[in-house]
Amino acid sequence: MAASSRDFSNFCLETERLRVVPQSMKYLDSTHEYASDRQNMRYMMFLPNDSIEETKTFLANSEAEWKSASPRDFQCAILRGDEHIGGVSVTLSGDASSNSERSSMSAELGWCLKKSAQGNGYAQEAAAALILWTNKTFGLTRFTAHCDTENAPSWTTMEKLGMKRVGRAGGRRNKLAPEEEREEFTYELDLADEWAMLSRFDMKNLPQVVEVVLPLWCPPSDDEAFVRMDVEFIVRNNIYQPSFSFQLADKRRSHKDELLSAAFFTLKDDTNMAREWLDEQAKNVTASQKASLEMVKTYLEYMDKKALSFMNGDDIKLSLYVSRKRGCGAALLEKVLPRLAAKGYKNLYLWTDSDCNWKWYVNHGYQLVSQEVYGPFSEPGRDYTTFVFKKPL
Repeated sequence: MAASSRDFSNFCLETERLRVVPQSMKYLDSTHEYASDRQNMRYMMFLPNDSIEETKTFLANSEAEWKSASPRDFQCAILRGDEHIGGVSVTLSGDASSNSERSSMSAELGWCLKKSAQGNGYAQEAAAALILWTNKTFGLTRFTAHCDTENAPSWTTMEKLGMKRVGRAGGRRNKLAPEEEREEFTYELDLADEWAMLSRFDMKNLPQVVEVVLPLWCPPSDDEAFVRMDVEFIVRNNIYQPSFSFQLADKRRSHKDELLSAAFFTLKDDTNMAREWLDEQAKNVTASQKASLEMVKTYLEYMDKKALSFMNGDDIKLSLYVSRKRGCGAALLEKVLPRLAAKGYKNLYLWTDSDCNWKWYVNHGYQLVSQEVYGPFSEPGRDYTTFVFKKPL
């Protein structure tokens, strides 16, 4: 559909904490508050505004653009409740009116927040919503952003959005110091090309995943075949839809089947075939082994239900996440999570326990929503602690 045939009069994006609406003159005072803050806008090319007349001109142009027959520069206000805390924008380049040329189109992102609202992930949350809207509305997959190399909060936000640094160049002149030539970073996000290192998980690579978790989840048994079956069941219990099962491989390597990391996600009402697989495999186990398997099944069912109880229909759960090479698991999540956000999922949930590296999630900004001791696996002097974490997408 051509951009000129669209009506943006009711534009409003809602996230978990924010609303993103068109910039307009109604936000004159609040816009000028942050747009004229010289310290806060010291790294900007076109800010700070020296007078309220400059802010009026910007808002008048923004309003006119939204109402034009074919808008290309979408300047938005970020609202936290009724409070206007900043702005976010997407500017189209290329021909948005021609489907045949969409592959060459791109969009540039920008944002700024008032000082008191910074450090809470609001810019990331608003920009992610705008990326999703732009992708759905215009079919765009390529996004760019620029910032002064010393503007760490800005380029950190770009990286949290899944953008990759692709350039560093001189020639930048910020408004507060036009005589000073500075350097800027260029970041890009391509919702198509960014999957180049990713693929859907191939079940033939299941043994590689089992090898990663085998040292962590071994039941107390000398029967190697039983131990492997037990652990493979746990892995299979975490694999649901193929469309939410990913693996990361370095395609430059000669052994392209070598798995570097894998991640499996599930929606609230998903089911899998792990129990049926186990019933077939465990026909000849001993009574004690059967009891051991029942304990595992009870535990997995309990923790899965606990994590799912926090979720809404637009949330998604990380069921299993393994890495065979240091840093590759984080690299996989960096690629996948922005895509999940772009598909409209609001929050990521997961559960883990004290046998795993649960502190990784604490150190990477995940919110602890539940912590308890699981009695059946605890021992005298050693509590077996379980955790449920949440991460807004």
